[in-house]
Amino acid sequence: MKTSLDNDLNKVHEVFNQDHKRLRETLMASLLERSRRKVVLRKFIGGTIMKSRIIKIAAAAVIIIAVIIGINQFGGSVDGTSVAFGEVLEHIHNSSYTFDLTTVAEGQVSGTVKGMVLRPGKLRIDAPQVLGGVSSIADIKTKKHLLLFHGQKAAMTEIPGAESASDGGSFFAFFMSPVENLWNLRDGTEKSLGEKEIEGQPAVGFQVQQEGKDYQCEIVVWAHAETGRPIRVEITIYNPEDSSQSMTMVMSRFDLDAELDEELFSLEPPEGYTMAYQKTLEETITDTESTPEAEKIERSLLLWSQNKKDEAVENLLSVDWTKPIVFSEKTYLFSLTEKGYISLKPEDQQQVMKEIMETTKQLRGPVRKLWDLAQTAKSEQDYQKAELFLETTLKLGRLICRNPEGILSTQGFGLSIQRKSLDEMAVLYKETNRQEKLQRVEEEIRQVDAERESFLKSIKSTFGGQ
Repeated sequence: MKTSLDNDLNKVHEVFNQDHKRLRETLMASLLERSRRKVVLRKFIGGTIMKSRIIKIAAAAVIIIAVIIGINQFGGSVDGTSVAFGEVLEHIHNSSYTFDLTTVAEGQVSGTVKGMVLRPGKLRIDAPQVLGGVSSIADIKTKKHLLLFHGQKAAMTEIPGAESASDGGSFFAFFMSPVENLWNLRDGTEKSLGEKEIEGQPAVGFQVQQEGKDYQCEIVVWAHAETGRPIRVEITIYNPEDSSQSMTMVMSRFDLDAELDEELFSLEPPEGYTMAYQKTLEETITDTESTPEAEKIERSLLLWSQNKKDEAVENLLSVDWTKPIVFSEKTYLFSLTEKGYISLKPEDQQQVMKEIMETTKQLRGPVRKLWDLAQTAKSEQDYQKAELFLETTLKLGRLICRNPEGILSTQGFGLSIQRKSLDEMAVLYKETNRQEKLQRVEEEIRQVDAERESFLKSIKSTFGGQ
């Protein structure tokens, strides 16, 4: 059977995806979160720029932003049946407002998020239920944008992996193109849908259709028949190759009297947030040296990788845990913080995470070996040696997660080592009737359990229960 260490470590690997995609993939679990939706959305825009879930949520957010702001630009001269539509657009164009937004793809409904529009041309979409909270902020006039990931305290202005559109434009410009066309629509381009009761209110409807190279879009606006205030807006994007495949964004619960704080639309990251994907390893990591005791641990890992297992264990047992143990910054598992990792460029994240996972795997070997040696020593009634072996793994576990700002995946690994070591020590002290030490260990077990519970809650809060 697998040990608790194996189970916990495998869970950690699953959460963080074992490489640099951990941030890009896990942070941005899409508003369109099912695999079937993934296929639909990929076909909408050609497939090449939708390879990661971070792109999908950004794409959805930008489409929404673009279309919402684009609606405001219809204005202009209107005639005939467009008069009522012009009145509706006048309400939207001259108001700061909030709304609820729901996405539907192939009959599957996503959770509802909150949208806010601030005149002129600024928009914010908040998805508090997604991965600890995600916000997308854009200024349509300047074409600048900011993505905030509140659980990770991270901010982005660029989306790694989002290639330019075929015409050479940027990723965000690509998703703005439907709106650019909509802005050019003027007199008589909308179709009247007549009157209908919508959400218990008398409403008039209007439909605008648009067709581009990589999309087909239909916008339906329902507004109050007397006041012209919007009640419901349905934005449907069709797969141009198969119109039976579609994604619809439904805006409802408009509040055109909302008073909005302009600070919510700032394109500057909030205090304490780390700009993601900005730095190289050379800019982040300094060439420092490890202390002698840290070097012993590093050498133990090297010896284990060379299959010199007994020598590796002896070297680890020689560590003086009372002396300073500080690792070189290039020993990423022990030195790199979560914020430092987030700030790295994608290719450097890939390198760092690969090395962290390799170091983690190397650590598992001597830790298991020491647990086995402790069992053997106990069976031979050499309790002092058994205690030494378990104390070594316990201190190693503490060392791994001593920095609360360290890489999250290593925190879970270190706590697992501590828990297993303490369990074995509790058994040892029960069998040898050392009650004072048993009480101390049982108290430590409670503390570690509390830390593990806090860690799991942090993971759930940060990554939305993924």
